[in-house]
Amino acid sequence: MNKIVAGIAIVSLAANVFMVADLLSRYPETVPQTVGYPFLAKRIFIENPNDIIINFVPLRQKLREYIAGVAEKAGIFFEYLPTGTGIGVNDREPFFRASLVKIPAVMRAYKLIEEGKLAFTDILTLEEYHLDKEYGSLWQLGAGAKVTVREAIRLAVVESDNTAYEVLNDRVNELLQAPVGEERNISDVYDYLDIPSDTDGLTLDVTPRNYSSILRSLFFSAYLTYEHSNELLTLMTQSTFTEGITGPLGEGVKAAHKFGIRKSFSDDQDVFSDCGIVYLPQRPYILCVMVKSEEEDTASRLMQEISRMVYEYLTLINPAVNQA
Repeated sequence: MNKIVAGIAIVSLAANVFMVADLLSRYPETVPQTVGYPFLAKRIFIENPNDIIINFVPLRQKLREYIAGVAEKAGIFFEYLPTGTGIGVNDREPFFRASLVKIPAVMRAYKLIEEGKLAFTDILTLEEYHLDKEYGSLWQLGAGAKVTVREAIRLAVVESDNTAYEVLNDRVNELLQAPVGEERNISDVYDYLDIPSDTDGLTLDVTPRNYSSILRSLFFSAYLTYEHSNELLTLMTQSTFTEGITGPLGEGVKAAHKFGIRKSFSDDQDVFSDCGIVYLPQRPYILCVMVKSEEEDTASRLMQEISRMVYEYLTLINPAVNQA
């Protein structure tokens, strides 16, 4: 009888070990190594399971009514990261990518570093064609100036510096043996995340829903290592842009985000975007807002109002009452 009981205990223990191993393999965010990486997904087991069960129907309705009542064309994608619940309004509408594209470009640079083909300490030399006065100040150093890969990454992400982006892209695409003018670095990341390019293989447009895949891959460390995913998200929290989704956030609430602005200088409307992960305690979420507008101030107010609606809903809602 004792042998039977012991046998059952051994089988049960083995089954539990198998289940835990299977869980860790399918949900890498539960692995203890994530400790020390504050901007990555936390353990799948949380202290208050009721806190992840929220009814988002009222928020969905509020966002749809708001967009229907404005003159500007706007697209929204929201995702509540603890459960993956999403809300989209015009979220499959394409918008010009602008500087949003700097994040996947930097991700490809990090990947080459992980592969040992590029180093943070490598020196990049500015050429005349890299210099771009539209955004950032690196161009002021002039052709012949030198910058490390690490500094180019920082400037491209934190300050959205166009010159840093151009010189980094040049080196990455050279290492990828891309033909002149081809952005293989960006298309590689898009292919990995199943983000479609246009019929010519270009990535000039992106939808709010598709861009959320880039943010999600960083949050769950699906493309880069824990260290590099967290490092890139940390840089994104240091963005100098404060006129978009971060404006309404409460004191101390961090957001890893990237903005994009495209001035068309034609009859077409300008495009203003801001997409990121908002680290509301216990309730992190993705919010991506893209707007076509003739006025930057109007677009900024719209982005901030949408962000305020989402933030206040998640801050004020009582999960014990509003359960799905």
